[in-house]
Amino acid sequence: MKIGRILGIDVYLHWTLILAIAYLLYDLKLSRGLQWDQVLIVFGFVFLIFISVLLHEYGHALMARYFGVFTHDIIMTPIGGLARLERMPQSPFQELMITIAGPAVNFVLGCLAAIYLLATGGDFWLDNTQLPNWSLLATVIFNLNFILFVFNLIPAFPMDGGRILRSGLAFFMSHSRATWLASFFGQICAAGLIGYGFVVKEYNLCIIGAFVFFAAQSEMKMQRRFKSWQAKYVKASDPKP
Repeated sequence: MKIGRILGIDVYLHWTLILAIAYLLYDLKLSRGLQWDQVLIVFGFVFLIFISVLLHEYGHALMARYFGVFTHDIIMTPIGGLARLERMPQSPFQELMITIAGPAVNFVLGCLAAIYLLATGGDFWLDNTQLPNWSLLATVIFNLNFILFVFNLIPAFPMDGGRILRSGLAFFMSHSRATWLASFFGQICAAGLIGYGFVVKEYNLCIIGAFVFFAAQSEMKMQRRFKSWQAKYVKASDPKP
């Protein structure tokens, strides 16, 4: 579902995100019996997460635009956003800068919130006893963006940390080899995240780990298909003696 067009880029909500929001409303209001003011507070947190992730994706998109790479659209899903670029960057350096730009946005937002908290004497960590005010809003923004910054730097391809790893490897080897290694390492990290989620009974981590695992696996398959196609195309295009 298209929700708008910002800076020349269409923004869409994936149907699973709409379903997740509907389920959250059902869970909070009907299953847990929260009052509407409590439900609105929870949705306020969700909205801040949404905005932080959206700004993260615009960091990728605008840096890509700087290097002449157009962004088709941005799709928001329950487990994050996806800025769909028209093509791969031309060099490992460009890919590195485009990838870093997303977490850099969260880092800057977190720093701005931290400066405000330092100036006003606010708390850096969330406290259930805090009353809604500007200081609490800054605390939420600081915590959200700090978590997004650190989480996205986990070197599990195709997350940002994994793409940073691939672009770094691509300075020393072929892009296809770098993709394979980053994807393989991403699957190892994802398997560890799934196992950790089961141990601590945080099944949301298992879901995220499963997504990362299959996404990394998909990237490996796509790279193999591309290499196969490229080999056939080059062979077919060779001039006959």
